Amino acid sequence: MHLLFESIGFGLVTASVIALAAVGLSLQVSVTNYINFAYGDFMTFGAYVAYSVGAAGVNFFLAAAVGGAVTGLLGLAANLAVFRSFIERKARLITLLVVTLGVSLILQNAIVVIWGTGAYRYPIRMGNALHLGPFILTPGAIILILLAALLMFGLHLFLQYTRFGKAFRAVSNNNDLALASGIDVNRVVNWTWVVSGFFAGIAGVGLVLETNTLRPVVGFNELFLVFAAIIMGGIGRPYGAMLGALAIGLATEVSGMFVDSAYKSAIAFGILVAVLVLRPQGIFASRGRTD
Repeated sequence: MHLLFESIGFGLVTASVIALAAVGLSLQVSVTNYINFAYGDFMTFGAYVAYSVGAAGVNFFLAAAVGGAVTGLLGLAANLAVFRSFIERKARLITLLVVTLGVSLILQNAIVVIWGTGAYRYPIRMGNALHLGPFILTPGAIILILLAALLMFGLHLFLQYTRFGKAFRAVSNNNDLALASGIDVNRVVNWTWVVSGFFAGIAGVGLVLETNTLRPVVGFNELFLVFAAIIMGGIGRPYGAMLGALAIGLATEVSGMFVDSAYKSAIAFGILVAVLVLRPQGIFASRGRTD
């Protein structure tokens, strides 16, 4: 039983990282209607930026925020320089998916050119393990969980109670109707990429804190778990992605009690296949993409 609660604690940390990434990607999908396969590399890029800023002597939390902000700008640049032109030419979905794969390869190689292929670690300790009831968590893990919850709650308030958030939801539900209603769709899409990129950057930092290693493919390797969470929660539904991330995070960590931890991705794949077979719209899918 002790091992079970310990696994659940690790699962909450994993779920927090997956949730940040899944919510950001799900928000982008809900507005643009195509999946960005370069999202994992956005996570990696944000993690490296945070590392470089932190190495210059900046406070780690500020460095993480800078990593998220710069990644948000990267998302905006990718949309303006690459994706928008394909959208305006009404490119097919398969074409857009190939383009995102191309952007992924470009980012991976750019990261290698800038930072090299070596492994890095953040100059910060997660602290000694604390006993919180039946759970065992480090102070760093607790902060990571709370930060993820705070960011997602902030996104909820933004989507539900701000004028621009309502524009997000309008474009997500019906692009043409939103345009006819006078909403600047291009502006909404641009800001979607910024917000999505910011979440990717923060998720990348959290991932490195969790795994304790920063490599050029750290985000790309996590992308499958993010996709599993999104599909489980319903594609394009940020709130469903949160629940999907919680389920995937707990399942992959608790399964470590019974199988080798190297098979975490296989566990997620099994869950993904089961969801696609039994409920293709997602277990936590609800009406509308962002509600």
